[in-house]
Amino acid sequence: MTKKSLAEGAVRLAETDPVLRKIHRRFGPPPLLRRAATYATFVHIILEQQVSVESAKATFDRLNDACRNDPSPRAVRDLGDERLRQLGFSRQKARYALALADACLAGEFEIAALSRWDDETVRSQIVAQLGLGDWSADVYLMMALQRPDVLPLGDLALVKGIQEVDQTEYPSRQQIAERAESWRPLRSIATRMVWQWYVHQRGRDIF
Repeated sequence: MTKKSLAEGAVRLAETDPVLRKIHRRFGPPPLLRRAATYATFVHIILEQQVSVESAKATFDRLNDACRNDPSPRAVRDLGDERLRQLGFSRQKARYALALADACLAGEFEIAALSRWDDETVRSQIVAQLGLGDWSADVYLMMALQRPDVLPLGDLALVKGIQEVDQTEYPSRQQIAERAESWRPLRSIATRMVWQWYVHQRGRDIF
């Protein structure tokens, strides 16, 4: 996706979905939210699991400083478990980051190749790595690879946001997926629009 295609997609969604129309009229098109297609982004995603965006960013910034602005697999492996813990990684997240570094260094996980594959192949490659599940794959597909039709059902901001804008309680992820069927093939853009609503309601900037 580009800023232009995202803005055009937001207009299309606003034309067909009354709730997204309300968001679009109030906020305009959502930001692109681009991240680099790198190992460092995977580490950032690992840090974001089950904690606030702000907390994860603070830890990632410390890692970035410790790696002289290049948290590559080799740099993170050289830091090791103890240093990662000092920087704010939990024991589990340090294990995940180091395991991913080892997989990259061994050639078992080729991040550069992901951009050449379809969404489901990318997802299968990501979830095969220790500590990376569907939510991690969704975030990488949306933000690093800029795929246009990803629905991150494990994302709290999406789940709470769509319930708030729809003024409806959805008891299951499947019901949210069904609600979002009309957003195809632009579910990534619709998700960004819901995120706009979610963060504004909480007085925050969007990620």
